Amino acid sequence: MTTQLDGTRQRSFDFAVIGAGVVGASIARELARRGASVVVLDRASGVGGGCSYANAGILAPDHVSPLATPALLREAPIQMMRRPPAVRVRPTRGLAPWLGKLAASATPNRARVAQARLRQLANESTHLHRELGAQGLNPSLRKTGALDVYLRPPRGPVAGLLSPTELHELEPGLAPVAGGLHRTEEWVVESRSYVRAMLDDAVAHRAEVFFGTTVQQQVLSGERVAAVDTTAGRIRVGHVVLASGVEAGILADQVGLRLPLRGGRGYVVDVAAPDGTLGKPVRLKEHRVVVTPLEDRIRVAGSIEFGDEARTADLRRADALLEVAARAVPGLRGAPVLDRWAGERPCTPDGVPVIGATHTVQNLSVATGHGMWGLILAPVTARLIAGQAIDHRVDPDLDWLSPDRFARRRTVLSRRIA
Repeated sequence: MTTQLDGTRQRSFDFAVIGAGVVGASIARELARRGASVVVLDRASGVGGGCSYANAGILAPDHVSPLATPALLREAPIQMMRRPPAVRVRPTRGLAPWLGKLAASATPNRARVAQARLRQLANESTHLHRELGAQGLNPSLRKTGALDVYLRPPRGPVAGLLSPTELHELEPGLAPVAGGLHRTEEWVVESRSYVRAMLDDAVAHRAEVFFGTTVQQQVLSGERVAAVDTTAGRIRVGHVVLASGVEAGILADQVGLRLPLRGGRGYVVDVAAPDGTLGKPVRLKEHRVVVTPLEDRIRVAGSIEFGDEARTADLRRADALLEVAARAVPGLRGAPVLDRWAGERPCTPDGVPVIGATHTVQNLSVATGHGMWGLILAPVTARLIAGQAIDHRVDPDLDWLSPDRFARRRTVLSRRIA
């Protein structure tokens, strides 16, 4: 899939996609399929080097919602007190104003509109995931349904609540729990296999993918990005797509585009559980922990931490998630741990993604800020980016996703070509 860039000669491409996670890989495939010459650049050593690995691997369109909601404001203090805490905040420079903007965005009307829009995109994107599966390009996709379970009786009435007996009939691997819900329209996707399939298909359509390559600088000529300087040399580009998660904010800043991204760190622990331990994903509602049976392992994912993204993750927190998950799925107790992981989900202060072209630079698009929803929204994000960049499609109804919504006039610090 990847070869070494030859730093002795300058290469040119129609598009440079910076970031090879679920979003960047999807965009690269979409652009390459439309006949564009595409280069994908990622500083990681290979597939799954960033937060695209640290996710629950579930497509649940009816669960997609903006990060900024009244429920967040109500539940965050409770979730911070749980053991282990589902929400954690570490005081860091600049975090308080960002959290203040997040709270200000969490008004009932704004949250209701944003949720409706996001779920429309999520349903469209799930359909695209299924189309990819039918084409053999989403190899791990399978429809499983899922269970939302309560370890304790919910405080208020819950429509459609199933009894412990009914839940056990649906999922024999469950411990006796207080109740739960059966969600039938949900799918499982293993994210690394998805990324690999997207990149393989992009390469089959003449894209080039380079891991272990860091983009150091965007080089401007007038109001356009003319080239990107990388650790392997300079690449001339017709268009740049920033899809590198939290790091996209640094590259955007080089050309005067303000993207106030923060990392919302999530944790994953994979275990080798015996066959029959779990047949479908289970979400522990009180703890915001998700247990997902993948083809060769069971994944436990959860938590969101804000602040001090540079600090090395304490992977013991992944083990704490496993202890909680075992309360609902006893077969996880004592299961050998295969992997522990932490990743910085890119989050915006209004809680919705950044998708689209910017007016700050003529040939720059952004695809980041998806938070917990990068995997499910990746195909529709690719469709939107390609629609603007190749088809020159302008849709005013998508202004709520625009990277320019955070703009303020700034001095451009990037080096320019004379």
